[in-house]
Amino acid sequence: MTHGVRLGTGPVTVGRRAPEHDPGIVLEPDPQRWVGRSHCTLDLADGIWSVTDNASVNGTLLRHGTCTERLQGRKRLQHGDVFLILGDMTSDGEPQYWELTFLDPHTTQPAPFESPVDVLPAGPCLRYDWVAARAYRCDADGDVLITGLRPQGHQLLRYMAGRSQSGAAVACDHAELITALWGAPEEWPAHRSYTRADLAGVVRAVRLRVEADPSSPRVLETVTGIGYRLNVHLAGGRS
Repeated sequence: MTHGVRLGTGPVTVGRRAPEHDPGIVLEPDPQRWVGRSHCTLDLADGIWSVTDNASVNGTLLRHGTCTERLQGRKRLQHGDVFLILGDMTSDGEPQYWELTFLDPHTTQPAPFESPVDVLPAGPCLRYDWVAARAYRCDADGDVLITGLRPQGHQLLRYMAGRSQSGAAVACDHAELITALWGAPEEWPAHRSYTRADLAGVVRAVRLRVEADPSSPRVLETVTGIGYRLNVHLAGGRS
């Protein structure tokens, strides 16, 4: 999926339409609502264009040459850079991205990218490949691809992996995860609400796929009175 637009001089928001919100670049159709309302922003300062991921649920990927990395915060854009936003997934689990190419022959070169050190928890954990949109269970025997995830289960893992920027497990509360899966309450279908019971159903389905023993979860753990915690392996800044 591709998109083209001519940029002016002011900030340009990329996202999806929502009540009382119309971004400068609209990515649709968005059947899973995986594109954020204000997913990322392009802005011009001192003659330099940059892109910023606005803490989006599903993240933004930035491709420069042969290197694709997850966008963290604000990044200077160079001619030919492509940023990718997850829009859908095929029945076979293949990600389908919106691809937006930045064309500006006057952009200067950035400093070389330095990848942080891999952080691996002591017990079993999850590694998320942001480029291929695939999850792997990691333990002493190596990495095993997690298959059979439904879209909401995949979304849950993607969101929780994105919350763990330092490799440390982050506890996500129930309300946060409900919003990540089904959007804000004002976007829910009429006469429909989502509760902790709905969230627990998604968690149970995910545990059947990621846990060696779903009755004693060690990858996707329950944090009593708060929500859930995903033990992740943060493998550098790129996949």
